Amino acid sequence: MTTVLVLDFDGTMTDAEAEGRPFRDGYLDDLAALCGRAPGDAEILAIADEVEAELSAAPASHPFLWMGRAVAPATVDPYLRMVPIAHRILDKFGAIPGATDRGRLLGSVLYKYNYAKTLGQPVFRAGAGEVLRALGGSEAWIVTNSDTHAVAGKVAALDRDTPGVAWLTSRVRGQARKFDVDDTWAGLDAELAVPGLDRPVLLRRRMYHDILRTILEGANATFADLVVVGDIFELDLAMPLQLGARVGLVASERTPPYERAFVEAHPRARMIEDLAEIPAFAFA
Repeated sequence: MTTVLVLDFDGTMTDAEAEGRPFRDGYLDDLAALCGRAPGDAEILAIADEVEAELSAAPASHPFLWMGRAVAPATVDPYLRMVPIAHRILDKFGAIPGATDRGRLLGSVLYKYNYAKTLGQPVFRAGAGEVLRALGGSEAWIVTNSDTHAVAGKVAALDRDTPGVAWLTSRVRGQARKFDVDDTWAGLDAELAVPGLDRPVLLRRRMYHDILRTILEGANATFADLVVVGDIFELDLAMPLQLGARVGLVASERTPPYERAFVEAHPRARMIEDLAEIPAFAFA
């Protein structure tokens, strides 16, 4: 049997909060300009802090919306949190009222422009380099929503500090579109009920599935041979778990309690409190 390990990257191998600060600061300055305010405007910053406090206090009540669907918790990382923050700011000042124009602006233009500000200063979780180096020679891959070359560049940067991880640069599969839900695909159940979450977890992430399936086919493996490790259960882990994979949820201070409880109770799932646990969990 060949065990195939698939890792998410941003937020899983990196410290999203530290790495995302330039993204957050730049995004808020862009929103201020769109609203006729100066960079660092106190009211803009106050709205952002207000929304973040609301998300943190009740993560189950504040989903990240993509194409009008609730597809993830909005609180987990600064990239997801910025969308409800942006909507609140634009609504407050009556800017970009059209849903289509606003969606393009937030989901593509401002995201890509400000994400680029994080690339020159990646911030890795403790032990990331040692873990990736230890996986050398295994059937391990990185599957990420981010751009393939951007994440490969982060791996290359990590290799300069921890030589022996560059082998993974050719094993990055980006643009996984884990947010996208395809209702027409009947490859698995449409929904998963998670205790403590009033809405269902939507499972039909077909584009993400197809990337995983291609990796498995190349290794002559099945979903029963797959281990997936990520930091957001709903995006990274729910669909492969439903198809028979084992999954590891990398913990952070912002992991929703309902995600932690579900993972701790499931026989094929495990909380990862330290990245050093990954090799033994995957290949035991």
